[in-house]
Amino acid sequence: MTTKRALLLMRFGVFLLLYVALWTYTLFQGDFASWFLTYFFSFILLLLVCGSLFRLKNWQIKRDFHKARIQEGETVRLTVHFARKRAFPMGYLLMQQAMPETLGNLPGRQQVIYPFFKRSITADLAPFTAVRGKHVFPAVEAETSDPFGLMERSARLGEAVELTIYPRYFPDILMKISENSPENERNATNWTFKKNQNIHGLREFTPGDRISWIDWKSSAKTGKVMAREYENSSSSRVRVIFYGQQHPHFDFALRAAYSFARKMLEQNGEVSVAVLGENGQTFGFSRGHAKLEDIAKAFAEVAPATAEKLAEPLTSLLAQNQRTILFTPFVDPALQKAVRSSVQKQTIQLVSILDGGQMDAGTIYLPKKALALPETADGGDTDENNR
Repeated sequence: MTTKRALLLMRFGVFLLLYVALWTYTLFQGDFASWFLTYFFSFILLLLVCGSLFRLKNWQIKRDFHKARIQEGETVRLTVHFARKRAFPMGYLLMQQAMPETLGNLPGRQQVIYPFFKRSITADLAPFTAVRGKHVFPAVEAETSDPFGLMERSARLGEAVELTIYPRYFPDILMKISENSPENERNATNWTFKKNQNIHGLREFTPGDRISWIDWKSSAKTGKVMAREYENSSSSRVRVIFYGQQHPHFDFALRAAYSFARKMLEQNGEVSVAVLGENGQTFGFSRGHAKLEDIAKAFAEVAPATAEKLAEPLTSLLAQNQRTILFTPFVDPALQKAVRSSVQKQTIQLVSILDGGQMDAGTIYLPKKALALPETADGGDTDENNR
């Protein structure tokens, strides 16, 4: 910053020295051409002085993403809004938004806008493909100069902005698991929460409820469509564990675990979720959408960890007497040993990703293509294999 200021002062000083020399020459010469050059350079100097009076930091910026909740694989569009109180003339404004390293090797987004006398202006930056995780976008770099390019100025505008990109959700995850189970059962009833016959109460019918839940007698009496609520059986409690070991299939297994946990919670099941890995979290049993947002953020921010680091929390979880479905990028000998040594091994179901190697008996293997991200067709950068 000190070097830029010194260069700016040096340019202005040289220009001012030339201006004084021009006046001296004009006073001694006195012809029409000399006075024309003097007035012309006086006009240029006036523009330089006026241009330097407006500070770039007077611009207020706001960055908006195209929607509040973004899933990995989607095309992200970032819009930058510039606003100022006074309409001071400005020829151009070169802005650059540096991209977070967590998004990969993406080049910064640059754009030239021409404010002139406008008090507000909008810039739509080049789109990019969303990558799961928490990303921090640094302040915007802005640069401009006078109409003659003699005095350049730059400034950092705004504050850092955070963007959390959630894992891709596959609503048909129950069917995918059922289709690839060792028994090859062509239905997902084993992975849905069945209701028993104990009626918990009555409530007004809402969209998404089953027709079979309608209590027609109560509906006739009240004049409103009433639905029966049932108590869940004790067997509906399930713990979902994501074993986030370092492996090329890490993201595929994570999408399966997140989709399964979300689907179960949306079905109002009683679910406990353990996300094992760097920055991992564990959530107690809950129903519905009470903890769904926190669980989604945990899946979004978790990073792979070594098997040694995951061994202790995994052993602790498997020691508890709970029906468990464990998602893992691959089944290694250490994981097999931990499951077989568990006293509750009969209630543990492993789900992994099919990679063409040796398959463990009793494990459900999901193909990668069933959990792959859709290809972007609108200009976003994507790299499924390099994440």
